[in-house]
Amino acid sequence: MLSIVEEQTGVNVMLDISNFPWAEFNLVENRDLYVADSLGLKRSKRTTGIHRYEFELVTVEMPDNEGRALKAKLSRAVNDVLHYRHPRYSYSNGTIPGSGILVNGSHAKGETSVVLTSLNIWQLKAGDYLQWANDSKVYEVAEDTGKVSGIQTVQLTFPLRTALTASSTVTANGITWYLSSDGIIAVDTQANQNQDMQITLSVVEQL
Repeated sequence: MLSIVEEQTGVNVMLDISNFPWAEFNLVENRDLYVADSLGLKRSKRTTGIHRYEFELVTVEMPDNEGRALKAKLSRAVNDVLHYRHPRYSYSNGTIPGSGILVNGSHAKGETSVVLTSLNIWQLKAGDYLQWANDSKVYEVAEDTGKVSGIQTVQLTFPLRTALTASSTVTANGITWYLSSDGIIAVDTQANQNQDMQITLSVVEQL
């Protein structure tokens, strides 16, 4: 197996990597100051003193020509914010009404629970991820809510990093992670006739 590690500087290009042929999705949740550097991410992007997610994404093995084209897209966007929707984790395991869910009242930075409301029956499950209209940060639900209409309090696994205003829209289905590459794209090729290629990308939540 030949392992190539390429470091690039790129131009600002918006890139949605949701539909890339990822075979593995490894999530690391880091809080406060980071000691370990398990994904080799740049220290300057990690020591922010706040919670953030890190992902290691690994593609399927693909023909050389397909792999090289995909690597080129990642290389070009290495300094940009990557958009990613997970096929399962970006969607709630609960009940999300078509009428949507809104923030009920205002909430200060640092609060660990939020009051939400909907005109229709709704429920959030522990492990669901949420986003607010004024914040790209992804938040995680700590406990199941009831399956009812109206106002409910939702417990979060970590505090709000920004204040929430009343009637802000809550996204529970189709949430998007905004990610920053560590600048290194690892390419592994099999020494066989087809020269199949596999790409590994390490990213950190961009805040």
